[in-house]
Amino acid sequence: MRLQILGLSRFSYPSNLEAFQKDHADANGQRAYLYDETRLEGRFYFFEELVIPSLKRQTDTDFRVVVLAGDQMPPKWRARLEAAVADVPQVDLRFEPEGQNHSDLCRRLMLEARDETADWVAEFRLDDDDAVAGDFVERLRKLAPVVAALADASPEKRAALDFAKGFVLRAQRSGLDISPVLARLWTPALVMVNRPDHPKSLLDTRHLRLWQRFPVISNVDEPMFIRGAHDDNDSAVENRKLQKFRIDPFDIPVKIEERFGLDLDRLETRWRLCPARKKLGC
Repeated sequence: MRLQILGLSRFSYPSNLEAFQKDHADANGQRAYLYDETRLEGRFYFFEELVIPSLKRQTDTDFRVVVLAGDQMPPKWRARLEAAVADVPQVDLRFEPEGQNHSDLCRRLMLEARDETADWVAEFRLDDDDAVAGDFVERLRKLAPVVAALADASPEKRAALDFAKGFVLRAQRSGLDISPVLARLWTPALVMVNRPDHPKSLLDTRHLRLWQRFPVISNVDEPMFIRGAHDDNDSAVENRKLQKFRIDPFDIPVKIEERFGLDLDRLETRWRLCPARKKLGC
């Protein structure tokens, strides 16, 4: 089975106003909010310290991630974003005209990025403040035949793989706090599988309702994601009912380094130096 693994990461793209849960009076207000310098310092902290390292660490390097940003991003920040992804060959950085319908744009980008010669496409969403474990792509590829079989038998010809075990990294004014979590159908490490000619993409169905439409397999063998939580989350992490898995708090730093290759002491130091800490800390 030939599988294409395709991700989407959106970096402060100013789309249609309705796409945001935070209210903005008009497009200019939205753009001023998204491109605020202090806010962007915070977004780059997560992108450079979580997203990029997790992509570089993948044991299976056969994947592609479309990174979406606005074509009017100020030059200073555009150059920083280009530098951040420069040595990640799997990243396809796209600066798109701003103000487009969010769902339509994301669908178009993902459909254009699909490999028509693949038997199946596995699509995932990696928000700009999240991380996936170093073996995410490898484990996904191993489990894909089972998910594809379910998709083939489904009326919608789609199925999902939900890696539901991970960590929440809360960026607070006082510092970082990390806790274990079990969360079904959360966006980090949630994968959609379908044929490359399927007309829909991963954002066309609300992630919490996937189980109402087609088969979903849950996997909690190992922690597979880190979800960033802070005051700038468009969807409030704290509003979710979350369960924890058992782990000795003293073992968490070891597990984070083992699964994600991240040093919590370094993350803490970098966060304390981040100009956005007092503004975005929750």
